[in-house]
Amino acid sequence: MLQLGMKSPGIFFAGLFVFVFLFPSCKKENKSNDELILGSLIFALTRTPYEEVTPPPGTFTLEPNKTFTRSYSPTCSGVPENEIFKFYIKRGTTKNLLINFMGGGACWDPKNCFGSKTATYFNRANIFNPLAARLAFHGILEERVFENPFKDWNVVFIPYCTGDLHWGSKIIAYVDPTNNQTTDFKHKGFDNVLSVLNFIKNSEEYRPNSDSKVSVTGQSAGAYGAIFNFPYIRETLRQVSDSNIMVLGDAGNGVVPTNFQQNAVIDKWGADSNLPNWITFPSFSTMSFGVFYNTVATEYPNSRIAQYSTDYDGNQRYFYDVQLKIAIQSPYTSAQNYSDSENLWGKSDGTQVPDSSVTCSWRTQSRTKLKTEVTQPNYRYYIASGDVHTISTSVNFFSESSAGQSLVDWYNQMLVGGAGWVNRDCLNLGNCNPPKSAYSYPNTISCP
Repeated sequence: MLQLGMKSPGIFFAGLFVFVFLFPSCKKENKSNDELILGSLIFALTRTPYEEVTPPPGTFTLEPNKTFTRSYSPTCSGVPENEIFKFYIKRGTTKNLLINFMGGGACWDPKNCFGSKTATYFNRANIFNPLAARLAFHGILEERVFENPFKDWNVVFIPYCTGDLHWGSKIIAYVDPTNNQTTDFKHKGFDNVLSVLNFIKNSEEYRPNSDSKVSVTGQSAGAYGAIFNFPYIRETLRQVSDSNIMVLGDAGNGVVPTNFQQNAVIDKWGADSNLPNWITFPSFSTMSFGVFYNTVATEYPNSRIAQYSTDYDGNQRYFYDVQLKIAIQSPYTSAQNYSDSENLWGKSDGTQVPDSSVTCSWRTQSRTKLKTEVTQPNYRYYIASGDVHTISTSVNFFSESSAGQSLVDWYNQMLVGGAGWVNRDCLNLGNCNPPKSAYSYPNTISCP
């Protein structure tokens, strides 16, 4: 899960720390120069190319492309410090467009939707701002790195504050376990997406041209948001050719226990009502997420569809463990034993997830969904070594090559539909490097 805000302030204060120790004995007559240097340093550390947009309520329609019209009211979940939905735009030097869905976990139960430390979803959107977007996200969003294939693109960055994978359009009354009060929780991520699409559709600067490229992506929860909303994006931007619009999910493999779709996705989020009505899906309440990818890839055979994941993604294994525990109402039975969701569910890096019963089950199912269930020729996967969660907005994006090809090169091949865009798997190289865990230490996890 994305832990936004944990490291960003440190970057700023580290810069000031360096300045103080670089100039410990400045003379009085050099004060103006020192102030100029300090001012320049602060400017460099706090300068951001992002602009903030707070969208109003409105109505979104796809006609005449498709028969779809929906009113929307952008909002975050509504709990304190998580009330106002805003999104961020960054102007490039081309008309190509990168749409990025932010990650940040998910929630579908009082015990993972509330508390001061919600380990399962980001609930402090009110503190997000253009500087936070600059400091917290790198990789494909970093225009200052020459190797970045998206450095010249326009960017629309969609924050995440509704706990519903950017899928929901429902308000649920939960009993907050911190105070036993009934509280309306707004799972309205789909409304927020529609507000962003309306902006793009009506923007001269950010609406792509007929010869533009469009890449849709997201990390963790944002990976689900990217593929779920891809049909709406594709139909909104009909001027772009099918071969120039693509989608990639970063670390959202869709391993869930039986009945999760019904109990959470449908009953709590109302996501079934937001499925694109021009696509025939199998039963949504029981459909595997790999089948969802396959259905979208079938509908848009000339668009490139892809997924990335590490072989033992720690955060995805953690969420699978949380889902299993909530499904059997364990480890809690009443509000009295609730402290905060971080203490309740354990570390979100997967180190406390049982090996054989959860980790190996997750890995087997993950590989099935990435490699077997999606059969369309316009789909590819990249399975990297280790257990690190998400990569596309990390500095590690530029150094990853554990599956036998530089990830940057793999992305570049995807953007043009090149011959080098092929399935990549660290297992084929014997290089997947299973991580250690609390259950296997000092040995690494061993799965068949």
